Amino acid sequence: MAQQHKSVRVWQKLDVNEVRKHLLIIDDLYGSCANCKQLGLNYLKDAQCTGCGTEFRYLATTLKAPGEVARILGRIEKEGLKLAVLDRDDFERAEAKDALNDLFK
Repeated sequence: MAQQHKSVRVWQKLDVNEVRKHLLIIDDLYGSCANCKQLGLNYLKDAQCTGCGTEFRYLATTLKAPGEVARILGRIEKEGLKLAVLDRDDFERAEAKDALNDLFK
């Protein structure tokens, strides 16, 4: 039987600060470094931030349509990139929760 590889969301506990240090936020092809806010980065070409030098391990997008996200996943697979795609809303909620907790320390 042929293997059928599909993309599925996996929930995993991650250190939000560590993710932010290695996160590239994109709209389609170009985006920005979550660590230093460097703009104009291309996830297919920029394995590291041209501003702060951080190595990208995670990718988050504002795109919501399953077809658009599938296209990004296909590009990552085709290019053999070592990027985990995060749901941007999940990341932003986790980040906001940490900020709120820090406010009341």
